[in-house]
Amino acid sequence: MGPLDRTLAGPPASMVDPDEPDLERYPRFAEALRHAQVAELGPGDMLFIPAIWWHHVRAFDRLNVLVNYWWAYDTSATPFVAMIHALMSVRDLPPAEKKAWRAWFDHLVFGEDAVHAGDHLPEAVRGVLGGPSRERNERIRAYLLGMLSSRG
Repeated sequence: MGPLDRTLAGPPASMVDPDEPDLERYPRFAEALRHAQVAELGPGDMLFIPAIWWHHVRAFDRLNVLVNYWWAYDTSATPFVAMIHALMSVRDLPPAEKKAWRAWFDHLVFGEDAVHAGDHLPEAVRGVLGGPSRERNERIRAYLLGMLSSRG
């Protein structure tokens, strides 16, 4: 994977040349190739690629048109930004602290019941634990901006 904060189009890109892979430098690419899927498209065809799936596109003719379209429900709240912040705030913690944070992330974000993590609280005080809404997102955004701007 290339740099996360310096990319051509936003998402990180693979450093491997899929047409001539350097397997000494990128030995895990051989395993990735064993799981690869190929889709050959004709004129007018379209392919949906799920978010954050690695993919490689090759043209077979001299003239081709490729259109990428990314969409999100709220483009100001992307998981990628949360991951970058976690690199600064979580990744380098001592193992015991990381384990505790993993449990919190699982409970509040990744767990099957994460959406219900605040259900035990009265709705009026759930704050950032509330269900998806414009108001909740604005509250989270304001909280984050305040916290990030107060750090030196």
